[in-house]
Amino acid sequence: MSKPTVDVIVVCWNDKDKIATALDSVFALSEVRADPTFARVVVSDNGSSDGSREFLRERYAQRVTIVENGANLGFAAACNRAVAVTGAPYIFLLNPDAELRDGALAEMTAFLDAHPHCGIAGSRIYNLDGTIAESCGEFDTWSGAFLRSSAWGDWPPFRSRANGAALRAWGHASQRRVDLAIGAALAIRRTLLDEIGSFDERFFLYHEEVDLAKRAAAAGWETWYVPASEAVHEGMGSARGRYSVEARKQRSRRAYWLKHHGAAWYGALVTVLIGRYVLYAGLLAATVAGARRAFRAR
Repeated sequence: MSKPTVDVIVVCWNDKDKIATALDSVFALSEVRADPTFARVVVSDNGSSDGSREFLRERYAQRVTIVENGANLGFAAACNRAVAVTGAPYIFLLNPDAELRDGALAEMTAFLDAHPHCGIAGSRIYNLDGTIAESCGEFDTWSGAFLRSSAWGDWPPFRSRANGAALRAWGHASQRRVDLAIGAALAIRRTLLDEIGSFDERFFLYHEEVDLAKRAAAAGWETWYVPASEAVHEGMGSARGRYSVEARKQRSRRAYWLKHHGAAWYGALVTVLIGRYVLYAGLLAATVAGARRAFRAR
């Protein structure tokens, strides 16, 4: 059997009710129907207890390779386990609550073939209602991290200075080089991982793809947004009702900041974030005192 062009990796954690949509979308691609060896599908199962593995074996048999991790190792570790047992030149990460539109893999691999310095590439992602998701981002600056972590980034005077402001105003219609792309539908060149290493498993969930893009950029690799490759993503499929998404994101964001910016950078950020509450308290106290003086003067 010839080596596949792309290994499609889907991480599963109790996703029996959703994962068929993702896998069926891969097998329905015209490029896969024309050449079944074009893509190999690997499900990295994080100890699912809902019958996911049994369901996959019954529905897909030998068309899907299952990596049994035995426990919930997190997204980064599950991806790494799957990468270790595959060998295609390109890897495509697909969330279990996402589905590919026709031509998605052919367009992505063609782009990577034509752009040898591109190590990571993200698809155009649609929400379930048909709107385009914000799937690209910028690496954090200190001021941008403060604005994103506080309500100040939503205020008109500061909105243009928040991280990703330019990308939010952009229509996502054309391919462009970006700092990072989200992992819901993400292609990675295997030689990139051979050079800089796989996902950092300290990131249990969230920010693992940001960390990879940051390391890739430091090594001279490019990350691109490729709108010709399209996917639909529900969002928070495995997370819904099982844990606090925001708490997990904050934990991973903190780990990322400490790893790439250091304790002093992070400490200064935390100090200022706490300090804004002191400012709010002072403004509130001044407002109350002013109101009391006005009431007494009547």
